[in-house]
Amino acid sequence: MFRNYYHYFIAGLPEIYLDENEINFSMLDFKQVLKDELFPEDYRLAQLLFLPYDNKNLLLFLEENYQEMNKLGNFSLQDFEEEFSDDSQKILPPYMYDFVRLYKDEEAKDEEKSWENILTEMYYDHVLKNRNTFLKQWFTFNRDLKNILTGLNCRKYDLEVEKQLIGTNWVSEQIARSNAKDFGLSIDLPFTAEVIALAEKDNFLAREKGLDQLRWAKVEELTLFDYFSIEVVLAYILKLDMAYRWLDLDEETGRQMFRKIINTLKSSYEFPKEFALNGKNK
Repeated sequence: MFRNYYHYFIAGLPEIYLDENEINFSMLDFKQVLKDELFPEDYRLAQLLFLPYDNKNLLLFLEENYQEMNKLGNFSLQDFEEEFSDDSQKILPPYMYDFVRLYKDEEAKDEEKSWENILTEMYYDHVLKNRNTFLKQWFTFNRDLKNILTGLNCRKYDLEVEKQLIGTNWVSEQIARSNAKDFGLSIDLPFTAEVIALAEKDNFLAREKGLDQLRWAKVEELTLFDYFSIEVVLAYILKLDMAYRWLDLDEETGRQMFRKIINTLKSSYEFPKEFALNGKNK
């Protein structure tokens, strides 16, 4: 299969590290560079990595909380307004239209799942249909990592886990039914032991840093034998997003993030009908 290569572009990318103290260019500027430098078919792959911003923006749009929408999304407020009107041009990913139909039909919603979880699950299903091997492997890994962590949190706080998991596969089924400390996953998913050890840390920031170090190492593993390909660019986007995240984090922010995670789990399980999203852009 024919592939595009980006020798000069990739060679010119500055080195980044997870614990960067300063990055001399903005993510928004870098996204514009991607649009200018990548072939259209490759830029569409890059856009998949920015869809989480669109997911948050879609929830904010539905809540009419327009002022907090993040410009890193692929779609603007005007795009959402047009696409959910009679003037729709069908420019959004199909799962977003499905989600909005469900959002407007409250009776069809699974009451034990938050809107955020439902949208995230739809997003992962959408991306995992892509034929790019790197994206398939990365999103499978990250979904499994998130689900293991969710399983551990639900176990710790005595919450129902099944409705909190992303997707339905053998990993999520193991987490839902197994009483083993590692959910019976350590042989097939060796990183499970590291996730368990990190989940036991009292310091939330140390826990999150460890999890991102796992993600960072996985990105590097998946591109170990790739040179100047779109996969290297996609890996760089993921690393840059993680590095920017840590520029904004401090201990108090970490505590707030942890409280939000646990409160979301509790709210979606104990008070499903009264659940209201308070998603924030980073």
